[in-house]
Amino acid sequence: MNKKMFVLSLSLASSLSIISLTGCSNQNDSSPNNDKSTKHKDILQQYSKDPDSKKKNEDFDLIGKLKKETNNNLVLTIDNKEVEVPKSKLFQKDKDLPKDVIGKQVNLEINAKDQAAESLELTPQAKADANGIYEKDADGDYSVIGKLMEDTENEVTIQASATKKNYKKAKDFEYDNDNTSQDMENKIVRIELNKNNEVESLEMNPEDQ
Repeated sequence: MNKKMFVLSLSLASSLSIISLTGCSNQNDSSPNNDKSTKHKDILQQYSKDPDSKKKNEDFDLIGKLKKETNNNLVLTIDNKEVEVPKSKLFQKDKDLPKDVIGKQVNLEINAKDQAAESLELTPQAKADANGIYEKDADGDYSVIGKLMEDTENEVTIQASATKKNYKKAKDFEYDNDNTSQDMENKIVRIELNKNNEVESLEMNPEDQ
């Protein structure tokens, strides 16, 4: 082989090597980008029934059964799907929360910006006793949650887990939302009663359904 042919062959070999190395480099660079594009943060609003979850940058409630808790995360079961929720730095639990709440329905307040839980408490349904009572005040007023079976001019009938009971409406009775009694029939509702067992208010919360 003469000198000119040798130089040409060497130049061609060098060019092929550079092309090959450049191709490998491009493949290596593209892999992390592809992996990164497939990873995304779960948007927790999609699992919430809280009307506030539809508002931009508005904190909202997220309800589900607590399956697991670690130092940094909570795992809820929502509509048969496991949803992992990180805890915020300011995360705290309700002071009256029982020690063991695994398997119970809980309500998390979610920071919309950080997509993290700021607080945890039991839902009214999880707190309720056999009569549907989930909250009592020192002055004798109390709150009941259950299915609205009937709403008449003077009474409401509520089905709790163990009882079906008629409650008389107070003189200052009012609905706490825009739903009519027909809209709420056979739905889970909350009623506020005074110490005389009279219903002062009735409301339907989408999160209870």
